[in-house]
Amino acid sequence: MGFKALDIARKILSRVDVEHGDTISNLKLQKLLYFVQGFHLASYGQALFEEDMIAWTYGPVVPKVYDTYKKYRRRDINTAGITDEVELKPQEEALFDKVYLEYSRYSAVALMQMTHTAGPWRNHNVGEVLPKDEIRNYFLTLQLPDDVPSVAGVQLFDDSYMQRLITLSAPSWKGIADADVWVHELRGE
Repeated sequence: MGFKALDIARKILSRVDVEHGDTISNLKLQKLLYFVQGFHLASYGQALFEEDMIAWTYGPVVPKVYDTYKKYRRRDINTAGITDEVELKPQEEALFDKVYLEYSRYSAVALMQMTHTAGPWRNHNVGEVLPKDEIRNYFLTLQLPDDVPSVAGVQLFDDSYMQRLITLSAPSWKGIADADVWVHELRGE
């Protein structure tokens, strides 16, 4: 396929519903790129975008996309006027939409914690490329809820998985003493 990561980033940004209070930071954008790339690799065996993801301190990053939106720093990206110019096949579009809907509801920090708790980022030093085959193999162990196309025998990404993720990552969450706060933050509530 071989889209550019910036085109896929714009596709994500075009989905942000500012009128209903949705926002997106560069950190959250990077994590959503990781999840759409990972599920696309697992479902179709090929990358959604060409560029490599690099292990950075706060998780996987596409440097060119980061550089494009770094002027916003920790603030929300201004999505006004950003349009989706990427045409995917219908089944790929459905997968993209499901991944966006599932993961965009989480905060940037919760998404970062997900990338730190499991997956290829944990196996690489800062600055190293996250090989696409490792990303694919990790995402083959996950599946989005509902009828997203998947490989047979893939573990369902459901509340049980989320509870395990919370259990594994909660101890590393510093500054939040109340576990209920952590659960609500992770779920984007």
